[in-house]
Amino acid sequence: MKKLVVLLLITIQTTNLSVGQSTESILALNSGLFSFHGVSAEKNSQINLASNGSTGYTNNPFGAKNGLSYGLSYQIQHITRGNFMTGISIGYENLRSKLTIDRVNGYDNTGTFQEVVAGQTYLSNNLINAFPFLGYRLKRNQFSIDLIGGLDIGYLLSSREKGEATGINGKTYSTSLDRTGLKTDLRPRVQVSGFYGRIGVYAGYAYGLRNYRSGWVGGRNECNAELIRFGILYKLKG
Repeated sequence: MKKLVVLLLITIQTTNLSVGQSTESILALNSGLFSFHGVSAEKNSQINLASNGSTGYTNNPFGAKNGLSYGLSYQIQHITRGNFMTGISIGYENLRSKLTIDRVNGYDNTGTFQEVVAGQTYLSNNLINAFPFLGYRLKRNQFSIDLIGGLDIGYLLSSREKGEATGINGKTYSTSLDRTGLKTDLRPRVQVSGFYGRIGVYAGYAYGLRNYRSGWVGGRNECNAELIRFGILYKLKG
């Protein structure tokens, strides 16, 4: 991924010098709604308890419900005289999916048991993300709208589930477990940004091509990421 980013930056800079593009650098505060889709993603699951009876693991941590995510990125883009755009955004993001925990399975001194509970599990994915893109700018006076599309290249630093649920008797059950598996996700992405002067906002959508349950044994293992993005932009230059 590092070689791809360096090559793209060199290409953009060379094009900038040859055709007289203007250059903008932008800082972005990112948020969004992240979830998993596919036959293996679930809205509800269970906690399987360890022998101590209060901690364990989520049976399927890949939640089909949206979790609130966040991130920070730096973007550089070049605009030609014809308002066509090339650029790249690089940053950190924490993408969280969510599912409901409605029961726990465990073992006591007499045998196995199942208890109805209420709670939730988040799967928190920490990534370094690069987003090379192409686009077009619509501009009028101080207002501008950027329509862009490209490919997210997400390098997964870590993935961890964290869950908590409470039974009808008031007992609390929890999970905290490393789930790091897939290392790189590729997500086609489209985005629209609006600026007034240096301040802007954006909304976008990305869908992952990689299967997060690749290599899992048993049943059908198909689970892909989906992300609705939105955030605030500030032009540092341009």
